[in-house]
Amino acid sequence: MLTLLILMPFLCALGVFLPVSKDFRLKLFLVVSLCHGLIVASFWKQLPPGEYHGFLVLDSLGLIVLSIISFLFSSVSVFMIGYFKNEPRSNRVFTACLLFLLSTMSLVAVSYHFGLLWVAIEATTLFSAPLISYHRNQQSLEATWRYLLVCSVGIALALLGTFFLAIAAHNVHTLLLPALLKGASSLSTNWMKLSIIFFIVGYGCKMGLAPTHSWKPEAYGQATGMVAVLMAGALTQCPFLALIRISQICNRAGLTEFYSSILIVSGLLSLIVPAMFILGERNIKRAFAYSSIEHMGILVLGLGLGTVGLFGALFHMINNALAKVIMFLTAGSVAQKYGSSGADEVKGVIHIYPMTGVFLIAALLAGTGVFPFATFHSELLILNAAIISKHYFLAAIGVICLAFMFIGIGRIVLGVIHGHPKEPVLAKKENIYMNAAIVVTVMLLISIGLWMPLPLEKLIHNAVTLIGAVYGTV
Repeated sequence: MLTLLILMPFLCALGVFLPVSKDFRLKLFLVVSLCHGLIVASFWKQLPPGEYHGFLVLDSLGLIVLSIISFLFSSVSVFMIGYFKNEPRSNRVFTACLLFLLSTMSLVAVSYHFGLLWVAIEATTLFSAPLISYHRNQQSLEATWRYLLVCSVGIALALLGTFFLAIAAHNVHTLLLPALLKGASSLSTNWMKLSIIFFIVGYGCKMGLAPTHSWKPEAYGQATGMVAVLMAGALTQCPFLALIRISQICNRAGLTEFYSSILIVSGLLSLIVPAMFILGERNIKRAFAYSSIEHMGILVLGLGLGTVGLFGALFHMINNALAKVIMFLTAGSVAQKYGSSGADEVKGVIHIYPMTGVFLIAALLAGTGVFPFATFHSELLILNAAIISKHYFLAAIGVICLAFMFIGIGRIVLGVIHGHPKEPVLAKKENIYMNAAIVVTVMLLISIGLWMPLPLEKLIHNAVTLIGAVYGTV
């Protein structure tokens, strides 16, 4: 089943290059995404057995990431049907890269070997880069090259981290996760510390953690909303999963304190930097990109704090992904209708597109963690973990940064919604497919914000236990 999950979108991506119509490619992508979702849904009942001598294994952590990936691709596949009705450009390369990306992201979620995990994350970089430059203008090409440059440097550093991990594990003779966990006590402490530093910096580049975040506002600002959703909600979860895998080893090797201290500093910096820049931003998608940097900081903070924070981080992985669907699909819809996502060029959206105006308000509330959206609860859990661990200064800075983000994003969103209406580039009629993908996500994020389903709570608890007894349970 795991092999099928990876090969199905990969083979269909090759089929996209056959002489078929644009509509057929959209329908193929929709079918593949939904089939992928059905397979992943079956794993919630029973996890599949490992494959290829333990190289491919799906555990509770992988299932969380895989479920996020599958839901986001399904949402995007529905949104695309409406989006390309008003898009004259060919979608051949675009659809093929999306399918390749689905395949490689799925491989990340089930990789149990650190070398294979690195290869899969590198592949996601290669297949996501052409998606950024879909519009083929100077700004999108510059954003693509910046993304490739920064992330390639990060991936290279992560490769060095993998090499240092191999040196540290010379007595284990493999980079398979179970063997590393079993032989954690025999790992070389100094080489492990060096490996940890390179892993955090390298995969932090891919996540967009400050100060290696410079590619995010450019890439998300120039990419279509659909691509921004997948990059902010799913692609960044892949390197974060790698950091979680490292934390599993650190807990067994007695390096939790060393690893956590670096994560907390990195997370705090990723909260402060976007809060400083958001107040001067005038572009919706770029503002949402700064929000993504902030949420990556929240994730690593939760991982670094442990206990309640760890549960909050895993819960926030899901909530952040859903919030990014609302934020970037809405921003992408506005950008297509008006030919711009700049706050100065778009005014009075709610008067011409009432549903889109409501979605923008939902994007503001979901992205900044306002009740009843589930992002409120996961952020509160992580702030609570900081207080429990007596990191009072950290909690105070977190609250202040969250307030700055709310003010900055709110100023842009409310300015776009209200004001004297400007005539859009496209027709005034909204598209049912584009709206449906957003409505479902809004309802889902509010639902789990009001009541967490027992299967989801159990899955997160299992994942917390899997990470290590040092963190404890909630």
